[in-house]
Formats: sequence, structure tokens, C-alpha cells
Amino acid sequence: MKKEFYFNKFEDRKPYPAIPSNKYRELLFQFMGILTIALGIAYISWRWKHSLNPDAMVFSIMLVTAETLSFFSTIMIIINFWANKDPEITAPVHYLSEIEDLQGRHDRPIRIDVFIASYNEDVELVRYSIIDAKNLKYPYPDVEIKIYVLDDGRRDGRDPKKENMKIVAEQEGVFYLIREHNEGYKAGNLKNALEHTNGDIFAILDADTRPFPDFLNHTTGYFKNRKMAWVQTPQWFYDTTAPQSLSSVINSKLGLSKPKSFVAKKTAGLMNVLFGKIEINEDIFGNDPRLFYDVILRKRNFFNAAFCCGAGSVHRREAIMSLAVKDFADKIRNLRTDMLSKKRNIEEIAHETTALMKKEDIIPFKFHASEDIYTSIMLHADKENRWESVQHAGVECKMLSTQDLDSWIKQHQRYAEGSLDIAFKDNPMFIKGLSLGQRICYFSTIWSYFAPLWILIFLLSPVIFFFTLELPVKAYSFEFFKYFLPFQIINTITMLLGCWGISTKRGDQYYISSFWFMILSLVSVIRGKKVVFNVTPKGKSFAKNTPHILPHIIIIALTVIGIAFNAVLVAIHKHPTPSGFAANSFWCIFNIISLSIMIRAAYWKPAEEEVEEEVALAPHSAPVTEHVAETLAK
Repeated sequence: MKKEFYFNKFEDRKPYPAIPSNKYRELLFQFMGILTIALGIAYISWRWKHSLNPDAMVFSIMLVTAETLSFFSTIMIIINFWANKDPEITAPVHYLSEIEDLQGRHDRPIRIDVFIASYNEDVELVRYSIIDAKNLKYPYPDVEIKIYVLDDGRRDGRDPKKENMKIVAEQEGVFYLIREHNEGYKAGNLKNALEHTNGDIFAILDADTRPFPDFLNHTTGYFKNRKMAWVQTPQWFYDTTAPQSLSSVINSKLGLSKPKSFVAKKTAGLMNVLFGKIEINEDIFGNDPRLFYDVILRKRNFFNAAFCCGAGSVHRREAIMSLAVKDFADKIRNLRTDMLSKKRNIEEIAHETTALMKKEDIIPFKFHASEDIYTSIMLHADKENRWESVQHAGVECKMLSTQDLDSWIKQHQRYAEGSLDIAFKDNPMFIKGLSLGQRICYFSTIWSYFAPLWILIFLLSPVIFFFTLELPVKAYSFEFFKYFLPFQIINTITMLLGCWGISTKRGDQYYISSFWFMILSLVSVIRGKKVVFNVTPKGKSFAKNTPHILPHIIIIALTVIGIAFNAVLVAIHKHPTPSGFAANSFWCIFNIISLSIMIRAAYWKPAEEEVEEEVALAPHSAPVTEHVAETLAK
């Protein structure tokens, strides 16, 4: 019998369907995108030429620079969203000759390997993924599908303090692979797997990735295109927090979830009438990746720039190994060139080359904390093979999301540090072999991690105004709004069209609220700190969240104090620019809402936990609850 986990209650949830393409909506987006860029250029140009306040020049330049950088991000987003190009889904592959040239070899059914990468996760959680992998369907009985657990935690029974992953693999009848070190993190684990397997196509699953039965049926057909290196499928987190009605939250806080007295029942009913249709706490941790997979990455198919995201991906072994061999050959070639330049003789060159061949490993995946995107960049840059990729539209797997703020931040901090490390070491803008579209798309991903530099300015600008009473523009006049409002309105409409109707509310909030840990990531990479691959916890961590949200609390506090101070000045007719106070106060509402989401997430508890706490506290809190209910009823 399988162990019960918190996610068992979500087993009946179904994934969302992929949004179908619409050429008319695409044309409208392209028109609006061009209009947005034109209005943005007009606005930014006016800001630099005519709006700087000479009495606060440093403040003015700081803000207009942030606006310019943000507008540059808008341009890259519009390019990324420009068009959609979903390749046709064909029947699953049967024979090797369908996906590669035989070159004199006998034809045979293809071989498929399924890798389940694991490190320190609960072995019973991994069992769920193994069982679902065993239930994969394939229409050809002569196609061999082998499932491997790649245990990088060496849980084979040697350490009695550790759970035994090997026994679980044996019980489920799947293969088990380990290695004696953790070099290269997940990339090293996959390298070890490729050395011990022979699948022509292999799928990568994480410990919590549970494929649906048709996962392979819907993805292997892409490999009939002999330049297709990998297929990425959307990562769907089926355990994200469901929305709650505001009335249920209020009633829970007041102890009215199960009212007994007449007054309590009437109060609970009143709350349902007033707030029953208002939903809050949907995806409180910002885990829903639909916008990323169904829009951002999917639309990169147009530029052949969809990158691998690890779990839920399917790969051509030939492509991965070609990259490994190419890197190895480059090292040999560079060694020979260097030795020839030093006028070494043939014997010395042969000796050094042999020594290098013995010492160096052939590495399929780039050994890096962000091995997936790094390897993708290098495969796309392979001028000899011109490898292609595709972001598959439909959800084919379900995964677990982070269940607490600390885990969410650590996961996204690894993404940030890995991408920034690539930017400083192998910036895709300068890698030979990439097309212009690929350079823009990859750079757009990396550029997004520099966003906290201008987000921080946007958060602090109203605070600076409140306490200095100096405007970053000459005045919030008609001239300012004549340029600003058309650009903002058209930009908002453009993004709505580009996102295909998918809600961006939570994503926008976390984009702003993530400024602090993103700044820490940037500082860490600039200082040269080694990027570490941290395994995302599966389940809830009880780490302290205060360090993550303290900057948010400070900015909100300063903002509120600043608004109060300026309100007093307006009330006594001592404020030099009431229009500036009004504009900045409106700006602050947006900032506070965005920053507060992370604070709410830090202290959020599932409704079940709140109910348990209510039960535990019931003898002490009942009189207070009744008093509150009676007061509200009156």
C-alpha cells in the first residue's frame, strides 16, 4: 500500500488544456506590439529630453534610467510573443530508421529509456512517479521502454540511517543506478545514466514528476524531424493552493466555520452574502507556471529557441552525445594548437593528447546548476548539426509545487544564480552559431534576472518623493500624462493579447516582490560565489521567513509613513505639489499590493491547518469568538 501524502487529496485535479492558436489575435497583437513600441519610444524620448527636474537631477536620471531599462524588457517580450508556431503532432516513432540514418545498420524498433532523477526525496514519494512511469502506454509492443531510478543519494542500504531507494526500485521492478560521488549535480547524474543505458530516446523525470499514460505517445513523433534534439512539455503543479472565498477566510478567523449559536450563524451568513463571491489566496506561492510554458516558451518555437527545463522533457541521445563529443574534440584541438604555437614536436603533442584523453570525461550535459538551459544554448549553437527543439503545448505530466515561501525562494534563487552565471561566462548574445532570434530569446531570459535593479528604483521613488518633496519630473502635468497614459494603456492591452487571456496578476506581483532575493543572487554571482544545485524540497519547510520579507516590510512601512506625512502637509496647505502627492500615492497602492503577496505567503497556512488550530484552541477562544460574532451582528 502506498504511503499517503498531502497531495493525495488533489489526485482528481485535471490539467488545463493548451490554448489554441488564433491568427487574428496574433495579427492584432503584432499591430498593438508595434504601436506599443512606437508610443514607448515617444514617451522615453520625451522623458529624457523634456521632463528631467534640474532641482533633483540625480533622482530624475535614476528614475528615467529605470524606465528605459524596463521599456527595453517590454520590447524583448513583444519580440518573444511575436508569433506562435506549434509543430504538428505525429504518430509515435516505431523504428530507428524514422528518426536517424541507419548508415548500413539493420533497422530495428527504437529503444526508450525513462530516467527518474532522485537525491534525497522520500522514497515513497518517488514510488508514485515509478508507478505512473510503469503505466506509460505505447502502441508498439516490440518497442522496449526501460525505467531507471537515478539515485544520487546512494540510498542502496549501505547507510541504515537513510531510506532504502534500491529496495523500492526492486519492488517495482525497475532499474536502479547510483554513483559514488555527486560531481556535476543533476547533470552528472544524467551523464552516469547515459553511460549505463542505450536508449535512442530518453525522457527525464524528477522524483515528483508523474507522467500521464500518453506522455510518450504525444512526444516521440516530433523526433521524426531528424534535427529535433529535445521536446519540453509543460510542468503542471497540481497541488497549488486553490482559491478561497473571502467569507470563508473571515469566518475561519472568527471561529465561525461551524457556527452553533443563532448569532454566530447569522454572522456567518452575513459574511457569505457580503464576501462569498470574492476569491483570495489563489496560488499564494506563485507556483503556477502556465504563463511561462503555454506562452513564453511555447512562442519561442517560432525562433527555434524553446529551451529544456529538465523534468518532463524527452531527448534524442544522438544530439546530447554529439555535443559531448564536440566539446571533447574542441579540447583536443585547442591543446594541439597551443602546443604547435610553442613549437613542440610530434611526440610531445601525441603524449599530451593521450594524457588529456585519459583525464577528460565526455560530458553530455553541461556540469552546471542550470544544466538544462546551458545545454540547450550549446545544442542550438551547434552549427554543424543545427539542432532544433520544441515546446509541446499539452500538459503530459503532473508535479509538486513548493509548499512554503523559503522553499520557493531557494528554488528561484537557484534559477537566478544559474542564469546570471551563464550571462557572465557564456553570454548567448556572443556565442557563435545562434540565430538572431535565439540570441534575443535566450538573452531575454537572462535579462529578466537584472530586473530588480530597476524594480528597486520603482519601489523607492515614491518614498524618496514623500520625504524630500522633490519630483523626479518637472511636474505631473498634462504634458506628462499625454505621453505616459497612452503608452501604459496600449502596453497593458498588448500584454493581455500576448498572454492569450491567461491571468498575469500573481506573476506580476511576484515579479516585483522577488526583487530582494534576486539582488542577493546578482551580488552572489558578481562576487564569484560558486552556484550550488539545491534540490527543491518536496513538502513543507519550517524555515524562518523573516529575512526574505524584512525589506518588503521596511519599504511598506516607509511608504505608509510617507503617505501620512504628506497627507498632513496637504491638509494644512503646506504641500508644494499636491498633484505629485496624488500621483505617488496611487503608485504606492500598486507597490504595496505587490510587496504584500510575499508577506502573506510567509504566514499563510492551508485551511486544514487553521481548522486544526481552531480545534486545539477552542476551549480558550470560544467566548471571544461569540463576542466578536455578536458585535459584528449588531
